[in-house]
Amino acid sequence: MSEPIMIGVDHGYAAMKTTHCTFPTGLVEYEHEPYTRKGVLEYGRKFYVVGSGRQPLQKDKTQTEDYYLLTLAAIAKEIQQRGAKTECSVTIAAGLPLAGFGREKKSFREYLRPSSQPVCFKFEGIPYKITIEDVKLFPQGYSAIAIHPELIQNEPSVLLMDIGGWTVDLMRLDNGVPNASTCRSLE
Repeated sequence: MSEPIMIGVDHGYAAMKTTHCTFPTGLVEYEHEPYTRKGVLEYGRKFYVVGSGRQPLQKDKTQTEDYYLLTLAAIAKEIQQRGAKTECSVTIAAGLPLAGFGREKKSFREYLRPSSQPVCFKFEGIPYKITIEDVKLFPQGYSAIAIHPELIQNEPSVLLMDIGGWTVDLMRLDNGVPNASTCRSLE
């Protein structure tokens, strides 16, 4: 089998984001096939229309299946945009809030990578058979500055702010090094 496709997924409270798509975190469940195929995820004998409205604030995104289902939709949308095969292996790269990174890392990785593989579902009527090979987790916001160190070079102190739909994540970097005692996630 070929190398896994790396797909970055931002699991925001207001929107799901990948390299090529953004959609609201709304998720409406139907027991029977809904009136449209647009934005419809079929998984586990249920139908979900994704992208209308948004999720309520959930401090623990693993408490319901919602963000997992939204992740499957994000993967399908990204595969479609890239013109990749619908039967493939994927590595998910995702971010976690700075303040809870260490505490949430293990459970979020397990949540996004189920033990039953491959994952079979349909999105907008197209069948997908995805093997989630790995989940790479990173502190939100920090990844953006880590790939552009020139932006903070020679700066004694920088405040990194990740402003989302429900939260603001803050981190101070002193001489380019994150100061763990300054990490905050604010509603």
